[in-house]
Amino acid sequence: MPTRTDQAAPPAGRVVWADVAKGACIILVVLWHVIVKHYLRIDWRIDLPVPGAWGLLGEQLLPLRMPLFFTLSGIFAANAVARPWRVAGRPRIARNLYLYATWLLIHTALLALVPDFPTDRATSLGGLLAQLTVTPSNLWYLYALALYFALAKALRRVHPAVLLAASGALSAVAATGLLDSPGNRGQVYQNLVFFLAGVHLRPYLQRWAEGATTRRLAATGTAYAVALAAMATAGAEGRPGVRLLVSVVAVAFGVTAAARMARLGAVGGALARLGRRTLPIYVIHMPVLALLHGFLAGPVADLNRPWRALLMAAYPVLLTAVVLALSLAVHRGLTAAGARWLFDLPRRAGTDHNREGETMSPSHAPALPDRASVEEAARWLSGRVVRTPVLNSPAIDRLAGARILLKAENLQTGGSYKMRGAMLAVGRLAAAGHTGVVAQSTGNHAVAVALAARRHGLAATVVLPVDAAPVKVARARAAGARVVLAGSTVEERLAAARQFAAADGHPLVDAYDHPDVVAGQGSASLELIEEAERAGTPLDALVVPVGGGGGVAGACLAAHGTPIAVYGVEPVGCDSLARSLAAGRPTPVVPAPTIADGLRPGCVGDLPFAVARDAVRGVVRVDDEAIAEAFRLLLLELKVLVEPSGAAGLAGALRLAAHPGDPDGGERGRYRTVGVVLTGGNVEADLVARLATGPVADPARMEGVAA
Repeated sequence: MPTRTDQAAPPAGRVVWADVAKGACIILVVLWHVIVKHYLRIDWRIDLPVPGAWGLLGEQLLPLRMPLFFTLSGIFAANAVARPWRVAGRPRIARNLYLYATWLLIHTALLALVPDFPTDRATSLGGLLAQLTVTPSNLWYLYALALYFALAKALRRVHPAVLLAASGALSAVAATGLLDSPGNRGQVYQNLVFFLAGVHLRPYLQRWAEGATTRRLAATGTAYAVALAAMATAGAEGRPGVRLLVSVVAVAFGVTAAARMARLGAVGGALARLGRRTLPIYVIHMPVLALLHGFLAGPVADLNRPWRALLMAAYPVLLTAVVLALSLAVHRGLTAAGARWLFDLPRRAGTDHNREGETMSPSHAPALPDRASVEEAARWLSGRVVRTPVLNSPAIDRLAGARILLKAENLQTGGSYKMRGAMLAVGRLAAAGHTGVVAQSTGNHAVAVALAARRHGLAATVVLPVDAAPVKVARARAAGARVVLAGSTVEERLAAARQFAAADGHPLVDAYDHPDVVAGQGSASLELIEEAERAGTPLDALVVPVGGGGGVAGACLAAHGTPIAVYGVEPVGCDSLARSLAAGRPTPVVPAPTIADGLRPGCVGDLPFAVARDAVRGVVRVDDEAIAEAFRLLLLELKVLVEPSGAAGLAGALRLAAHPGDPDGGERGRYRTVGVVLTGGNVEADLVARLATGPVADPARMEGVAA
């Protein structure tokens, strides 16, 4: 499966179980080719049923291998399907067609050296043109990926049930052999339904994986075995829909098995690493196997009988391991020699950057993180960031009419919870071999990236607005970063940051549109949820201030699978998330002036919106007066200094307590325990002086809640 290559650390936002499944699938693909194209063609001259047993095993896995592979491909493509053609077309369509054409020419040349190797090859110009267009070769997977993505994107407004029904019917008919299917066209027909299932059923597949148990593994494995036996006994493989139903059961088993293996430490880690490097194996292994066939078939058949008998049982496994190792070795050699163009589209002038902010191979838009990503982030960050305290004030509880638990991320290294996402993202980039990073933000994220870069020995360039708070500029410089002041909007800062990233060749770590940042920020909410549980006061609601949306998206992931209602808080006039939820898509606003400078990005990020869209309960709008009142409460009642952006969270919690009804007038009931993430504490002394005076008003005057 095409994916980012030559990457040791887990890429940002990757779903581990899916990578494990991909690793297992590529092993099964290579094993199948070893069996049918080499092993079964050796004259073993031994009257034992071992070769037949290997062949039978390979056939039993046919309903699993490619259907699971394409389901995973759809899962990884789900985000990109919603992106504009100009953004998604190059990495998803042009890239795969380019790789298909490039490697088809290479395969045609190399396989001509081994004419007795049993695989499709063009022997004439007409045959080559046919394979390039309508009769896909043994590289058909790349051909199918480009076609499938184009179809999924063009038809994305069609109801998923209609798409799955139509593609399922196509698969069922194709499996009967009634359609003209030269080359591997039949495979293309049969597997479209699984790609579309990955795209449109991704949340359900993720939940299925999250709930994987040993009992479910045994049940799905048994169901798969029974389905195979029933199909074989009835001779029903060619009947419409039978093969499709067996493959559906097989995919359920494969997802469950991958989710269980992902928890097995060394085994899961090895498969996940292999799963992130499937492209070079996929395109290289066939010529490698063909050349090995030419060298080994005769000598193996000529071995003495005892050696042949000993080798016969384990030979497919041994040769599969050799082919995998040689394929990866060839890939390393080619990339070291500067032939990266064999595995990716040649870059345009400058460096290719995506909207998520990281310099990435364009093979995948970042996959949406999930709760497992947040849990993994929390484990990785343990000992690397401060586990901040959870505070409580009886006076604030009385005012709210509920228990308010405050996660004091203002006490975090760097003064904000942004340190969590920055440390995770920068740490993984450092592990992947990068020597520097670039970031842009209104302040806290830039400070956090600067500190994380210093911790990992990386150079850092951070772009802040020309009116950035001096305390944040000073902190970024003190951390050793090159600080650039550019413009007053996120677009201006992002343009400047991209220029520096392109000039320096360093990845850009976006403040919120980055899976590692979202997962890292979510670890603060996860800690708050866990500590509330341990204290015997589980949360009913969780409130997080919203700028670009990374924090509230992380909170949604942390609360996934619990009854906790997650709310975002935005200043009046800076309510991009509220408007985006109403519009059903990220919607920019012209930010109004507000004392909460960290909550003025102008538009919620694509990735946070994709997470929060169906998970956040609502958005609370608060004005500057309400934020100032919350600031004073924290300062006077808890002696905690929080910047206005962080105090906005408490303002939102007080608003929820004052208005227990839903925005549409329905009765929700009061929340008993509300968690609030105090996101930061980097505030100017003169602003503290201005905000510290004044009365504490009735929270019922605060603005309303947006669904």
